Amino acid sequence: MVNNLVKESVKKLKPYEVKEYKNVTKLDANENNHIGEKLNEKIAQEIMNSSINKYPDSDCTALRKQIGGALRIAPQQVIVGNGSDQIISLIIDAFVGAGDKVVTSTPTFGMYKITTEAAEGTTVEVPLGKNFEFDYYSLIKAVKKEEPKVVFLTNPNNPTGGIIPREQMIRIVENANSVVVVDEAYYEFYGESMVDLVNYYPNLLVLRTLSKGFGLAGARVGYGVGSKEIIRILNKVKPPYNVGSLSQVAAKVCLENTAMVTELIEDIIKEREKMMKQLKSLPNVEVYKSYGNFILFKLQDAKEIQQYLLEQGILVRYFGDTGPLADCIRVSIGTSRENALFTKSLQETLTMVEEIAV
Repeated sequence: MVNNLVKESVKKLKPYEVKEYKNVTKLDANENNHIGEKLNEKIAQEIMNSSINKYPDSDCTALRKQIGGALRIAPQQVIVGNGSDQIISLIIDAFVGAGDKVVTSTPTFGMYKITTEAAEGTTVEVPLGKNFEFDYYSLIKAVKKEEPKVVFLTNPNNPTGGIIPREQMIRIVENANSVVVVDEAYYEFYGESMVDLVNYYPNLLVLRTLSKGFGLAGARVGYGVGSKEIIRILNKVKPPYNVGSLSQVAAKVCLENTAMVTELIEDIIKEREKMMKQLKSLPNVEVYKSYGNFILFKLQDAKEIQQYLLEQGILVRYFGDTGPLADCIRVSIGTSRENALFTKSLQETLTMVEEIAV
């Protein structure tokens, strides 16, 4: 009976499924394994002073002021969410209705499409180039033709790791009669941003998260930065008390320790470049340049190789055997020990698969 009550737009959706594994080296979710438990004690001390019996600050006042100060913008230009995923949902709730269009590249982060189609909107997907490079001309053509309510640009892109030149993003913002969302979830590993332009373009919204660079994935804290007008609109559809007290405390402590996090990120970038060279040295492995804390690569027998790695206790992300990401695997950049274990196991696995084929 219940299935008969579900919206038609939801019936056709596939859930964003996450499988849980125990006792593995987890390199599948782009988490920051370098930060580990370094801030746990400081976070715990702050939590001891929190009133858990009371509702959290619904407006995340102190956190918005802290973020605004770091970015040199007004707190009224910041909205905080239960992960940047929630802010994506708020954007769709505020701007996209039945029949409205959203333009994005493909392949990219799946939640843009899921939230759009759950709202009975239409996702117009513009394929990336042959090597997953951003196709500016095709995207701007789609924006002008489709007249979408929202355009999502992901920089760096997940799961490909590619980037969009700043001047191309500016041209899209200037030519689109749409809200243009620049998702900078992996900003810390790239270093270039559009945040400095939110006061110049009222239709620009920049998303960030503390899950990646700051290693706060378990607390689920993301934020959006834009004009006061666009933030005011998003606040109309934001649920009250959407970010818990513990998460707000954890975010505060992480942002107070930005210098330490920056040093760890420098290590991750060095490890990324090292791993990229190692992967490129392997036979029949196609490696895509990445500016995130992960690397995407393509190879034959990808499914079997992912399973072999899992049997050895190493979890990576496999994207299936169809679509633009067919036979692709994404590996997160872990600690130097984890990365060495992965590259050694991958090399052994490739040798094993080759021997079996012979």
